Amino acid sequence: MDKISESAFAELPVTEDVSENCSLLTVILDLSPTAWHAIRAQVSIQETVKSLLVFLNAHLALNNSNQVAVIASLPFGSRFLHPSTGRRYEDVDENSEGGSEKPKATLINEGMYRQFRLVDTAVLLELNEELRRLATPGSGDLKFLNVSTLSGALLMALTYTNRMLHFDQSILTTTASAINSTTSAVNSTGSAEPSVHAGSVLPTSLDSRILIVSASDSHDTHYIAIMNSIFAAQKMKVPIDVAKLGRLDSPYLQQAADATKGVYLHITEPKGLIQTLSTAYFIEPCLRSVVILPTNSNVDYKASCFILGKPVDIGYVCSVCLCIMSIIPELGICPTCKSKFDEHLLTKLRRGPVVARKKRKLEDAESKGEEEAGNGAEKEMGTGAENRLDEAKT
Repeated sequence: MDKISESAFAELPVTEDVSENCSLLTVILDLSPTAWHAIRAQVSIQETVKSLLVFLNAHLALNNSNQVAVIASLPFGSRFLHPSTGRRYEDVDENSEGGSEKPKATLINEGMYRQFRLVDTAVLLELNEELRRLATPGSGDLKFLNVSTLSGALLMALTYTNRMLHFDQSILTTTASAINSTTSAVNSTGSAEPSVHAGSVLPTSLDSRILIVSASDSHDTHYIAIMNSIFAAQKMKVPIDVAKLGRLDSPYLQQAADATKGVYLHITEPKGLIQTLSTAYFIEPCLRSVVILPTNSNVDYKASCFILGKPVDIGYVCSVCLCIMSIIPELGICPTCKSKFDEHLLTKLRRGPVVARKKRKLEDAESKGEEEAGNGAEKEMGTGAENRLDEAKT
Protein backbone atom coordinates (compact mmCIF):
# COMPACT_ATOMS: atom_id res chain seq x y z
CA MET A 1 0.00 0.00 0.00
CA ASP A 2 2.89 2.37 0.72
CA LYS A 3 4.30 1.84 -2.76
CA ILE A 4 0.92 2.48 -4.34
CA SER A 5 0.41 5.60 -2.25
CA GLU A 6 3.87 6.94 -3.03
CA SER A 7 3.47 6.38 -6.76
CA ALA A 8 0.00 7.90 -6.75
CA PHE A 9 0.81 11.09 -4.84
CA ALA A 10 4.41 11.65 -5.92
CA GLU A 11 3.54 14.03 -8.75
CA LEU A 12 0.76 15.96 -7.01
CA PRO A 13 1.58 19.68 -6.66
CA VAL A 14 1.79 21.30 -3.26
CA THR A 15 -1.53 23.00 -2.57
CA GLU A 16 -2.62 25.57 -0.04
CA ASP A 17 -4.37 24.74 3.18
CA VAL A 18 -7.90 23.51 2.56
CA SER A 19 -10.53 25.51 4.42
CA GLU A 20 -13.64 23.84 5.77
CA ASN A 21 -16.37 25.71 3.93
CA CYS A 22 -20.04 24.92 4.18
CA SER A 23 -21.33 22.90 1.27
CA LEU A 24 -24.56 22.68 -0.72
CA LEU A 25 -25.52 19.27 -2.11
CA THR A 26 -28.34 19.17 -4.66
CA VAL A 27 -29.68 15.73 -5.59
CA ILE A 28 -31.70 15.21 -8.79
CA LEU A 29 -33.71 11.98 -8.83
CA ASP A 30 -34.94 10.90 -12.26
CA LEU A 31 -38.35 9.26 -11.76
CA SER A 32 -39.06 7.97 -15.26
CA PRO A 33 -41.64 5.16 -14.81
CA THR A 34 -40.44 3.21 -17.84
CA ALA A 35 -36.82 3.24 -16.68
CA TRP A 36 -37.57 2.13 -13.12
CA HIS A 37 -39.91 -0.60 -14.37
CA ALA A 38 -37.07 -1.97 -16.51
CA ILE A 39 -34.77 -2.44 -13.46
CA ARG A 40 -37.46 -3.48 -10.98
CA ALA A 41 -35.72 -6.84 -10.49
CA GLN A 42 -32.48 -5.14 -9.38
CA VAL A 43 -33.64 -2.25 -7.21
CA SER A 44 -36.78 -0.28 -6.40
CA ILE A 45 -37.42 3.42 -5.93
CA GLN A 46 -37.97 2.88 -2.19
CA GLU A 47 -34.55 1.28 -1.72
CA THR A 48 -32.87 4.01 -3.74
CA VAL A 49 -34.55 6.76 -1.73
CA LYS A 50 -33.46 5.13 1.54
CA SER A 51 -29.84 5.15 0.36
CA LEU A 52 -30.13 8.78 -0.73
CA LEU A 53 -31.54 9.82 2.66
CA VAL A 54 -28.62 8.18 4.45
CA PHE A 55 -26.26 9.99 2.08
CA LEU A 56 -27.98 13.34 2.73
CA ASN A 57 -27.87 12.85 6.49
CA ALA A 58 -24.16 12.03 6.32
CA HIS A 59 -23.57 15.23 4.35
CA LEU A 60 -25.43 17.27 6.98
CA ALA A 61 -23.47 15.59 9.76
CA LEU A 62 -20.12 16.75 8.36
CA ASN A 63 -20.82 20.42 9.02
CA ASN A 64 -23.65 22.09 10.86
CA SER A 65 -23.83 24.72 8.10
CA ASN A 66 -24.15 22.23 5.24
CA GLN A 67 -27.30 22.41 3.16
CA VAL A 68 -29.16 19.96 0.94
CA ALA A 69 -31.77 20.18 -1.79
CA VAL A 70 -33.70 17.41 -3.55
CA ILE A 71 -35.36 17.76 -6.97
CA ALA A 72 -37.61 15.13 -8.57
CA SER A 73 -37.56 14.85 -12.36
CA LEU A 74 -41.04 13.63 -13.30
CA PRO A 75 -42.50 12.95 -16.77
CA PHE A 76 -44.79 15.97 -16.46
CA GLY A 77 -42.26 18.38 -14.96
CA SER A 78 -39.70 18.85 -12.21
CA ARG A 79 -40.28 20.11 -8.69
CA PHE A 80 -38.47 20.53 -5.40
CA LEU A 81 -39.01 17.89 -2.75
CA HIS A 82 -36.82 19.79 -0.30
CA PRO A 83 -36.87 22.63 0.48
CA SER A 84 -40.60 22.87 -0.18
CA THR A 85 -42.13 26.31 -0.59
CA GLY A 86 -45.73 25.26 -0.10
CA ARG A 87 -45.42 23.36 3.19
CA ARG A 88 -43.39 23.61 6.39
CA TYR A 89 -42.23 20.53 8.27
CA GLU A 90 -40.72 22.19 11.30
CA ASP A 91 -41.70 20.53 14.55
CA VAL A 92 -42.94 22.76 17.36
CA ASP A 93 -43.08 21.61 20.95
CA GLU A 94 -46.53 21.06 22.33
CA ASN A 95 -45.73 23.17 25.38
CA SER A 96 -44.72 26.23 23.38
CA GLU A 97 -47.22 29.06 23.43
CA GLY A 98 -48.98 29.78 20.17
CA GLY A 99 -47.30 26.84 18.49
CA SER A 100 -49.01 24.67 15.94
CA GLU A 101 -49.74 21.03 16.57
CA LYS A 102 -47.40 18.28 15.45
CA PRO A 103 -48.34 16.41 12.31
CA LYS A 104 -50.51 13.42 13.12
CA ALA A 105 -48.82 10.97 10.75
CA THR A 106 -45.06 10.81 10.50
CA LEU A 107 -42.76 8.53 8.53
CA ILE A 108 -39.67 9.27 10.62
CA ASN A 109 -38.78 8.36 14.18
CA GLU A 110 -39.36 11.36 16.44
CA GLY A 111 -36.16 10.62 18.36
CA MET A 112 -34.02 11.36 15.29
CA TYR A 113 -31.76 14.39 15.12
CA ARG A 114 -33.96 17.36 14.24
CA GLN A 115 -32.16 18.43 11.07
CA PHE A 116 -32.20 14.86 9.74
CA ARG A 117 -35.87 14.48 10.61
CA LEU A 118 -36.91 17.65 8.79
CA VAL A 119 -35.15 16.65 5.58
CA ASP A 120 -36.28 13.01 5.63
CA THR A 121 -39.90 13.88 6.41
CA ALA A 122 -40.10 16.50 3.67
CA VAL A 123 -38.54 14.24 1.03
CA LEU A 124 -40.67 11.19 1.85
CA LEU A 125 -43.99 13.03 2.08
CA GLU A 126 -43.45 15.03 -1.10
CA LEU A 127 -42.17 11.98 -2.98
CA ASN A 128 -45.13 9.84 -1.91
CA GLU A 129 -47.49 12.57 -3.03
CA GLU A 130 -45.84 12.81 -6.45
CA LEU A 131 -45.82 9.04 -6.95
CA ARG A 132 -49.48 8.84 -5.92
CA ARG A 133 -50.31 11.57 -8.41
CA LEU A 134 -48.34 9.79 -11.12
CA ALA A 135 -50.16 6.50 -10.47
CA THR A 136 -53.61 8.11 -10.59
CA PRO A 137 -55.55 6.93 -13.68
CA GLY A 138 -56.04 9.72 -16.18
CA SER A 139 -53.29 11.88 -14.69
CA GLY A 140 -51.68 12.27 -18.10
CA ASP A 141 -51.13 10.83 -21.53
CA LEU A 142 -49.27 7.53 -21.66
CA LYS A 143 -46.95 8.82 -24.36
CA PHE A 144 -45.35 11.18 -21.84
CA LEU A 145 -44.34 8.39 -19.44
CA ASN A 146 -41.04 7.91 -21.27
CA VAL A 147 -40.29 11.64 -21.60
CA SER A 148 -37.27 12.90 -19.66
CA THR A 149 -37.37 16.27 -17.91
CA LEU A 150 -33.83 15.92 -16.61
CA SER A 151 -32.64 19.02 -18.43
CA GLY A 152 -35.25 21.15 -16.68
CA ALA A 153 -34.33 19.68 -13.29
CA LEU A 154 -30.66 20.44 -13.94
CA LEU A 155 -31.50 24.05 -14.80
CA MET A 156 -33.54 24.33 -11.60
CA ALA A 157 -30.61 22.99 -9.57
CA LEU A 158 -28.19 25.50 -11.10
CA THR A 159 -30.62 28.36 -10.54
CA TYR A 160 -31.08 27.40 -6.90
CA THR A 161 -27.32 27.04 -6.47
CA ASN A 162 -26.69 30.47 -7.98
CA ARG A 163 -29.25 32.05 -5.67
CA MET A 164 -27.76 30.38 -2.60
CA LEU A 165 -24.27 31.49 -3.61
CA HIS A 166 -25.32 35.13 -3.79
CA PHE A 167 -27.37 34.80 -0.62
CA ASP A 168 -24.40 33.29 1.21
CA GLN A 169 -22.04 36.02 0.03
CA SER A 170 -24.36 38.77 1.33
CA ILE A 171 -24.56 37.11 4.75
CA LEU A 172 -20.79 36.69 4.95
CA THR A 173 -20.22 40.32 4.00
CA THR A 174 -22.61 41.52 6.70
CA THR A 175 -21.04 39.24 9.30
CA ALA A 176 -17.51 40.35 8.45
CA SER A 177 -18.46 44.03 8.65
CA ALA A 178 -20.15 43.45 12.01
CA ILE A 179 -17.06 41.71 13.37
CA ASN A 180 -14.81 44.50 12.12
CA SER A 181 -16.98 47.22 13.68
CA THR A 182 -17.06 45.34 16.99
CA THR A 183 -13.29 44.96 16.91
CA SER A 184 -12.70 48.65 16.31
CA ALA A 185 -15.09 49.58 19.13
CA VAL A 186 -13.38 47.25 21.60
CA ASN A 187 -9.92 48.50 20.65
CA SER A 188 -10.96 52.14 21.07
CA THR A 189 -12.06 51.49 24.68
CA GLY A 190 -8.63 50.18 25.58
CA SER A 191 -9.91 46.79 26.71
CA ALA A 192 -7.33 44.26 27.78
CA GLU A 193 -9.20 41.42 26.06
CA PRO A 194 -7.60 39.94 22.96
CA SER A 195 -8.75 41.80 19.88
CA VAL A 196 -9.99 40.24 16.67
CA HIS A 197 -8.22 41.70 13.68
CA ALA A 198 -10.01 42.06 10.39
CA GLY A 199 -7.24 40.20 8.62
CA SER A 200 -7.84 37.07 10.71
CA VAL A 201 -11.48 36.78 9.63
CA LEU A 202 -11.36 34.92 6.32
CA PRO A 203 -14.64 35.01 4.42
CA THR A 204 -15.70 31.53 3.30
CA SER A 205 -17.67 30.60 0.21
CA LEU A 206 -20.36 28.01 -0.33
CA ASP A 207 -19.02 24.91 -2.07
CA SER A 208 -21.71 23.41 -4.28
CA ARG A 209 -22.15 20.23 -6.25
CA ILE A 210 -24.96 18.38 -8.01
CA LEU A 211 -25.66 14.65 -7.92
CA ILE A 212 -27.86 13.10 -10.63
CA VAL A 213 -29.36 9.65 -10.01
CA SER A 214 -30.86 8.36 -13.25
CA ALA A 215 -32.03 4.97 -14.48
CA SER A 216 -33.17 6.08 -17.92
CA ASP A 217 -31.59 4.50 -21.00
CA SER A 218 -33.40 6.79 -23.42
CA HIS A 219 -31.74 9.58 -25.41
CA ASP A 220 -34.99 11.57 -25.45
CA THR A 221 -33.67 14.69 -23.78
CA HIS A 222 -33.12 18.33 -24.70
CA TYR A 223 -29.57 18.44 -26.00
CA ILE A 224 -29.36 22.25 -26.14
CA ALA A 225 -30.59 22.64 -22.57
CA ILE A 226 -28.15 20.00 -21.34
CA MET A 227 -25.20 21.69 -23.06
CA ASN A 228 -26.23 25.11 -21.72
CA SER A 229 -26.39 23.62 -18.23
CA ILE A 230 -22.90 22.15 -18.67
CA PHE A 231 -21.48 25.53 -19.70
CA ALA A 232 -23.23 27.27 -16.79
CA ALA A 233 -21.90 24.69 -14.32
CA GLN A 234 -18.38 25.16 -15.72
CA LYS A 235 -18.61 28.92 -15.21
CA MET A 236 -19.98 28.51 -11.67
CA LYS A 237 -17.38 25.77 -10.91
CA VAL A 238 -20.10 23.37 -9.80
CA PRO A 239 -19.20 19.68 -10.34
CA ILE A 240 -21.96 17.45 -11.71
CA ASP A 241 -21.76 13.91 -10.35
CA VAL A 242 -23.76 11.15 -12.03
CA ALA A 243 -24.86 7.82 -10.55
CA LYS A 244 -26.16 5.97 -13.61
CA LEU A 245 -28.39 2.97 -13.07
CA GLY A 246 -29.86 0.77 -15.78
CA ARG A 247 -28.26 -1.16 -18.62
CA LEU A 248 -26.76 1.53 -20.85
CA ASP A 249 -24.52 4.55 -20.36
CA SER A 250 -25.78 8.05 -21.00
CA PRO A 251 -23.55 10.03 -23.41
CA TYR A 252 -24.92 13.40 -22.32
CA LEU A 253 -24.44 12.73 -18.61
CA GLN A 254 -20.94 11.45 -19.35
CA GLN A 255 -20.15 14.74 -21.05
CA ALA A 256 -21.66 16.70 -18.15
CA ALA A 257 -19.55 14.91 -15.54
CA ASP A 258 -16.35 15.03 -17.58
CA ALA A 259 -16.68 18.71 -18.52
CA THR A 260 -17.41 19.87 -14.96
CA LYS A 261 -14.78 17.60 -13.31
CA GLY A 262 -17.43 15.47 -11.66
CA VAL A 263 -17.68 11.74 -11.04
CA TYR A 264 -19.55 9.44 -13.43
CA LEU A 265 -20.16 5.82 -12.50
CA HIS A 266 -22.34 3.22 -14.18
CA ILE A 267 -23.57 1.27 -11.17
CA THR A 268 -24.23 -2.32 -12.18
CA GLU A 269 -25.13 -3.46 -8.64
CA PRO A 270 -27.78 -1.02 -7.36
CA LYS A 271 -28.21 -3.03 -4.15
CA GLY A 272 -24.92 -1.57 -2.92
CA LEU A 273 -25.80 2.02 -3.78
CA ILE A 274 -25.16 3.31 -0.26
CA GLN A 275 -21.57 2.00 -0.35
CA THR A 276 -20.97 3.70 -3.69
CA LEU A 277 -22.49 6.99 -2.52
CA SER A 278 -20.47 7.03 0.69
CA THR A 279 -17.16 6.49 -1.12
CA ALA A 280 -17.06 7.83 -4.67
CA TYR A 281 -19.56 10.68 -4.23
CA PHE A 282 -18.80 11.73 -0.65
CA ILE A 283 -15.71 13.82 -1.43
CA GLU A 284 -16.28 17.55 -0.97
CA PRO A 285 -15.35 19.87 -3.87
CA CYS A 286 -12.60 21.51 -1.80
CA LEU A 287 -10.88 18.13 -1.32
CA ARG A 288 -11.12 16.79 -4.87
CA SER A 289 -7.81 18.33 -5.89
CA VAL A 290 -5.91 16.13 -3.41
CA VAL A 291 -7.97 12.94 -3.75
CA ILE A 292 -7.78 10.43 -6.58
CA LEU A 293 -11.32 10.17 -7.93
CA PRO A 294 -12.82 7.50 -10.19
CA THR A 295 -12.10 8.34 -13.82
CA ASN A 296 -14.02 7.54 -16.97
CA SER A 297 -11.93 7.32 -20.13
CA ASN A 298 -14.75 6.10 -22.39
CA VAL A 299 -16.61 9.39 -22.74
CA ASP A 300 -18.72 9.54 -25.89
CA TYR A 301 -18.54 13.09 -27.27
CA LYS A 302 -20.83 12.48 -30.25
CA ALA A 303 -23.17 15.29 -31.13
CA SER A 304 -26.93 14.84 -31.01
CA CYS A 305 -29.47 15.22 -33.78
CA PHE A 306 -31.70 18.20 -33.04
CA ILE A 307 -34.65 16.48 -34.74
CA LEU A 308 -34.53 12.88 -33.49
CA GLY A 309 -32.46 13.48 -30.34
CA LYS A 310 -30.07 10.60 -31.07
CA PRO A 311 -26.25 10.59 -31.35
CA VAL A 312 -24.96 11.31 -34.85
CA ASP A 313 -21.87 9.93 -36.60
CA ILE A 314 -22.36 11.67 -39.97
CA GLY A 315 -25.02 14.31 -40.49
CA TYR A 316 -25.95 17.73 -41.84
CA VAL A 317 -25.08 21.09 -40.25
CA CYS A 318 -26.95 24.37 -40.64
CA SER A 319 -24.55 27.10 -41.78
CA VAL A 320 -26.40 29.77 -39.75
CA CYS A 321 -26.78 28.29 -36.24
CA LEU A 322 -24.65 25.10 -36.54
CA CYS A 323 -27.68 22.92 -35.85
CA ILE A 324 -26.83 19.23 -36.34
CA MET A 325 -29.30 16.98 -38.16
CA SER A 326 -29.16 13.32 -39.06
CA ILE A 327 -31.93 13.71 -41.67
CA ILE A 328 -32.97 16.47 -44.03
CA PRO A 329 -36.04 18.36 -42.73
CA GLU A 330 -39.15 17.73 -44.79
CA LEU A 331 -40.13 21.41 -44.92
CA GLY A 332 -36.59 22.53 -45.75
CA ILE A 333 -36.39 24.75 -42.65
CA CYS A 334 -33.84 24.60 -39.84
CA PRO A 335 -35.55 23.33 -36.65
CA THR A 336 -33.53 25.73 -34.48
CA CYS A 337 -33.14 29.08 -36.24
CA LYS A 338 -35.96 28.58 -38.81
CA SER A 339 -33.67 29.48 -41.71
CA LYS A 340 -34.87 28.30 -45.12
CA PHE A 341 -32.48 26.08 -47.01
CA ASP A 342 -31.77 26.33 -50.75
CA GLU A 343 -34.12 24.05 -52.72
CA HIS A 344 -31.49 23.28 -55.34
CA LEU A 345 -29.05 22.22 -52.62
CA LEU A 346 -31.68 20.10 -50.87
CA THR A 347 -32.51 18.34 -54.14
CA LYS A 348 -28.85 17.55 -54.68
CA LEU A 349 -28.49 16.24 -51.11
CA ARG A 350 -31.62 14.10 -51.37
CA ARG A 351 -30.39 12.60 -54.64
CA GLY A 352 -27.25 11.42 -52.94
CA PRO A 353 -23.77 11.02 -54.38
CA VAL A 354 -23.41 9.31 -57.77
CA VAL A 355 -20.64 6.74 -57.82
CA ALA A 356 -19.53 5.29 -61.16
CA ARG A 357 -19.52 1.53 -61.35
CA LYS A 358 -16.04 0.10 -61.66
CA LYS A 359 -15.37 -2.94 -63.82
CA ARG A 360 -13.66 -5.81 -62.18
CA LYS A 361 -10.21 -6.83 -63.36
CA LEU A 362 -11.39 -10.37 -64.09
CA GLU A 363 -14.02 -9.16 -66.51
CA ASP A 364 -11.51 -6.88 -68.21
CA ALA A 365 -9.03 -9.74 -68.60
CA GLU A 366 -11.67 -12.07 -70.07
CA SER A 367 -12.86 -9.48 -72.57
CA LYS A 368 -9.27 -8.72 -73.57
CA GLY A 369 -8.56 -12.45 -74.06
CA GLU A 370 -11.63 -12.87 -76.24
CA GLU A 371 -10.57 -9.95 -78.41
CA GLU A 372 -7.07 -11.37 -78.86
CA ALA A 373 -8.46 -14.80 -79.73
CA GLY A 374 -10.78 -13.28 -82.33
CA ASN A 375 -7.97 -11.30 -83.91
CA GLY A 376 -5.80 -14.43 -84.09
CA ALA A 377 -8.54 -16.41 -85.85
CA GLU A 378 -9.03 -13.64 -88.40
CA LYS A 379 -5.31 -13.59 -89.12
CA GLU A 380 -5.25 -17.38 -89.67
CA MET A 381 -8.23 -17.17 -92.00
CA GLY A 382 -6.50 -14.43 -93.95
CA THR A 383 -3.27 -16.37 -94.39
CA GLY A 384 -5.18 -19.51 -95.48
CA ALA A 385 -7.02 -17.59 -98.22
CA GLU A 386 -3.79 -16.07 -99.50
CA ASN A 387 -2.18 -19.52 -99.75
CA ARG A 388 -5.10 -20.82 -101.81
CA LEU A 389 -4.84 -17.90 -104.21
CA ASP A 390 -1.13 -18.55 -104.66
CA GLU A 391 -1.76 -22.24 -105.45
CA ALA A 392 -4.42 -21.35 -108.06
CA LYS A 393 -2.01 -18.98 -109.84
CA THR A 394 0.67 -21.61 -110.08
